[in-house]
Amino acid sequence: MMKPTKKQQSPPTTFTTVNKMDNLINVANEDDLHCLHNRLTKSLARAETRSVRVLRMAVISALLLTAGIVSVGVFLYTRNEERQNFTNHFEDSALQVLESFHDMVERSLGSVASLSTDYTSYALHSNSSFPFVTLPDFSLRGSQFRAQSGSHIVHWLPLVQEDQRDDWEDYSAAHRSHIDEEFETDVEYRTKQDYELRGHDVGHHRRLQQPEEEVETPPPRNMTILGDGSGFHPRIWSNGAMVPPGDEPKGTGPYLPTWQRSPVSGQRQGFLNMNWVHAKVIGPGLLDTMLQEKKAVLRNAAVPIPKMLKLMEGNLRISQYREHVEDYIDGLSTFMVYPVFDKFGEDQKLAGVLATNVYWKMLLSHLLPSSSQGIICVVENSFGQEFTYRIDGPEATFLGLGALNDPKYDDLEYSENINAYLQRRAGPRTRAYTTVPLSDSTQYTIRVFPSKDTEEMFVTNKPIVYTVVVLVGFALASFLFLLFSWVVEKRQHIMTAKVVDNAEKMTRTEREMQEFLCHEIRNPLASSLSACCFVTSALNENGDKGLADPGTLKTVREDMDVVNSSLNFINDFLRSMLDIHRAAGNKIKINKAPTDLLQDILEPVSAILYKRVANFQVLVECPENLLVHTDCIRLKQVVLNLVRNSSKFVEHGFIRMRAEVLANDVRLYIEDSGPGMPKDKQQDLFCKYQSSLDSLSQGTGLGLHLCQKLMHSMGGDVWLDPLYDSGIEGCPGACFVLELNSAPLDIESSLPTTDSESEQPNEVVTVVPTAPAVVPVDKPQKDDPVEQRNKDDTDTSCSTSPPSPAPPTMALFALPSAPPLAQPSTSPPTCAVATDTVSKPDANTAAAPASVSTSSPPPAAAADTPGPVLPENLKILMTDDDAVLRKLFTRALKKAAPPSWEISEASSGEAALRLCDEKQEEGSAFDLIFMDMYMASVDKQLLGTETTQAMRAKGIQSTICGLSANDIRDNFLSNGADDFILKPLPCKPAALRETLDRLLQHRHRS
Repeated sequence: MMKPTKKQQSPPTTFTTVNKMDNLINVANEDDLHCLHNRLTKSLARAETRSVRVLRMAVISALLLTAGIVSVGVFLYTRNEERQNFTNHFEDSALQVLESFHDMVERSLGSVASLSTDYTSYALHSNSSFPFVTLPDFSLRGSQFRAQSGSHIVHWLPLVQEDQRDDWEDYSAAHRSHIDEEFETDVEYRTKQDYELRGHDVGHHRRLQQPEEEVETPPPRNMTILGDGSGFHPRIWSNGAMVPPGDEPKGTGPYLPTWQRSPVSGQRQGFLNMNWVHAKVIGPGLLDTMLQEKKAVLRNAAVPIPKMLKLMEGNLRISQYREHVEDYIDGLSTFMVYPVFDKFGEDQKLAGVLATNVYWKMLLSHLLPSSSQGIICVVENSFGQEFTYRIDGPEATFLGLGALNDPKYDDLEYSENINAYLQRRAGPRTRAYTTVPLSDSTQYTIRVFPSKDTEEMFVTNKPIVYTVVVLVGFALASFLFLLFSWVVEKRQHIMTAKVVDNAEKMTRTEREMQEFLCHEIRNPLASSLSACCFVTSALNENGDKGLADPGTLKTVREDMDVVNSSLNFINDFLRSMLDIHRAAGNKIKINKAPTDLLQDILEPVSAILYKRVANFQVLVECPENLLVHTDCIRLKQVVLNLVRNSSKFVEHGFIRMRAEVLANDVRLYIEDSGPGMPKDKQQDLFCKYQSSLDSLSQGTGLGLHLCQKLMHSMGGDVWLDPLYDSGIEGCPGACFVLELNSAPLDIESSLPTTDSESEQPNEVVTVVPTAPAVVPVDKPQKDDPVEQRNKDDTDTSCSTSPPSPAPPTMALFALPSAPPLAQPSTSPPTCAVATDTVSKPDANTAAAPASVSTSSPPPAAAADTPGPVLPENLKILMTDDDAVLRKLFTRALKKAAPPSWEISEASSGEAALRLCDEKQEEGSAFDLIFMDMYMASVDKQLLGTETTQAMRAKGIQSTICGLSANDIRDNFLSNGADDFILKPLPCKPAALRETLDRLLQHRHRS
């Protein structure tokens, strides 16, 4: 035996890969990672909880501060707004009161001035001398005066000097009848007015116009009264207000006797010659003031006294206010005395006075609209009097003597002096020719205030209501925020607990997945390592003989079959995981087309299973020409996975593939006579990484999960029938139901028909194998569906060559019983899909070719077809950081491509860019560039996508194909690549030529 050299003793590449994988798998301690992850999670949760609490307190503080500011602002704004509205309203009302009051005073002065002018004018034009002047139609003139001035009575009092007294008494006795005429005129016109107002009830009005019957009292002993019943006093007399009643003594002049009056009361002549100089309404000194100043004088306000109420009521009952006597009887009144002169001019002399009274209630009524309420008017004069009225719209009410306004509104006072106002108005443009001003000896001032009622019209409790609403709103917002914060914190605690729990589950899952991957990959790798050791030892031991020895050649072939089977298992396992990843991301492409379930699905799968020698029957039950609209490849992949799973457990009996149409829905049934499924395993049957139930634990734990994902992607479903029973004692079996959710297609609309076609009666045909055929392990037959599937596509394709024609309606394939296999089949894998189908090699089993019984001899192996024609000259660049992969690819390319091809290698993206630059400098370029995704460089790292993008930026138009073990096709295509291939690249010449031809089509299209 030859001693192996040092170079021969170096571990092969496979050993290095396994060692690297072991180091990567065992680099982390799962328990430490678990504890660290939990500590970090809890620390982050506590920090987040503290942050949430601080933020909650900040938000609550901000809400409280905002609530205080906003509520105070709302209260102040609304309160100020109401106060402003109240102030504006009162200002408008006060100005209106003053203006209206001034207007009334001006009208009164104008009216009495007009009547005074009438007396002077009449005396001048009638050549009469004062005091012997009687103005005609005084009742009518007086009525006009009263209507304009608002007064209820007016008197004409001529000025009688002492030397004129006797002449005056004679004149009055001779002309006293005029008062009776004026009385009749007043009665006549009042009757007409009353008729217009009250209808025909004349008696009522007559009663108002007649004096009340009085108790006759004897006149004073010194008073002269005529005995004719007229009650006339021929002498000037006094009523006893200031001096004793009776005839005025001689030498007490001058006098102001009553001569004319409007309206005339029922006393008629009884009030003539009453001297007003000694009357309280005029007061002492008035005549002297008027003689000196020649101005109008306002007297003090007269307060009603009980003994005068009857007289005042009688005067009101014959005035224009006779219908509302009760409204004015208790009010204050002020007498105004206006001078009458003997002529017009500067040297005019006082000839008499007009005395009229002003009821303050009349002056203050009808000044404001109904919307103005509670306006307080305080009137004060130079006599020391103050009295208060309240104005509510058009009504004025006497409140009493004194200033009865609320002192809290003193700052809102509006006032006006009547004398000052009239003085301002007494300008040349506004004063009449003969109008005289008021005397400064008596002053009247009116002051206007609001009341609480006025304020309450505008200043309400709305500011408080609005403030409470704002506070309630903020309180509700704060409560909702606290509730939300509590819910969020509660949810956060729950989520934190879930995160910790999920983290623990993820850690356990990751640990279990690592253990699963280590177990699933390490075992076939160990088998491959052992087989490689045997091959290396065999070659070293034979020395120069090499493979010339038949026994050594046989052993090497058996060991290489083990390596091939193990690596194919790993490849299928990784592709299954990739398919699951695609299915989870809905990236599996589903191409639906009309599919014959018998010929396209069930018969090809039965042919594949037929080559696996076993002690059971393979049965197919399917109606003829049952077509559905589905993805043939994916459905075949699911069915093949399920039947190959069944083949692991069925020791005797059958595996049956059955199709039927149920309620216009097509279903497939995969039934077997195996040991059945334990109840505790059925719930998690379709979950990932489930442990295998077969005796050898050959499954990857991904197949059923992938089947479910594929069925969902096709719009169907797969489930285990819990009520199924195979009918074989001790073998309950299992039944998987594939629900396609698709109605059967009409064969007439899917396939062309001819007149020569005739219907065949339904029958069951049993095909019995006549002679077994030996299928070589190292060279599968050309038409072998297993080998054909490996050649079709590097993706999870499961297409097969159509088997021999099937019976017309229903086919029943029975496999003859065969002894158990001495070792698992070492033929190449049947399909590069994620299925629990490839048996793990057993290094301890003897290597022997497997014989397979068939229903008929398989067709002879056909010669390899030349495949597509490739160009003679081509420049290819292989970019990968793995030198072994580059060398293997170069070796495979040299076998498949013409020898004239130029093949270059680059270990990084930077190196690939340099080679492309050099080619451009030479005036040429690579035709095809293979670009790996992850590559390491000393200076920096460029991903394959970044390198592709940089090449396109340089204007390189070569066909670029991305390479990776991960499904990142979109990443490469979006960065300028033309195509993408999942590793590993096909190494067989025919498959590699087809791949190259497909890639070169991009160059022709561009």
